[in-house]
Amino acid sequence: MLTYAIQRVGYDYKQTDPQGETNLIAFMAAIDAFPWTEQLAQWDEQQDGPLPTLVLQNEPDQRELWISALGDERNRSYQLQSVSIQMRKGFFGKAKPEQDAAVVDECSRAEVDRLCELFCDGQYEVFDREVARLAARDGDD
Repeated sequence: MLTYAIQRVGYDYKQTDPQGETNLIAFMAAIDAFPWTEQLAQWDEQQDGPLPTLVLQNEPDQRELWISALGDERNRSYQLQSVSIQMRKGFFGKAKPEQDAAVVDECSRAEVDRLCELFCDGQYEVFDREVARLAARDGDD
């Protein structure tokens, strides 16, 4: 089951407003409808706390995709963070959950759309490769 949440300017880094169940089409509409321009102007004024963000979540799979817009309407790009909980072997071969996170500093709306599609379809292997490729591209700049 997919859900999403909103993190607005002025919130604590862990604070979000749950928005309920979603699917790919509804989440893409939420990205389009979110007041990015107003929220980014407010953040520019405060220069404190998290950027406004939409968080796509698949709780059973312990995965999240955090999406923040950057720039203005004419020069909009997006920053992404992919978060997952993976089981890793610790001492004595005992598995324990660890959080993995990958950040893409800047990507296009088409790239966001593609990643959202992969995430919503549960194609995590392809999704993780795409995120890694985009993050590596950012590192090359």
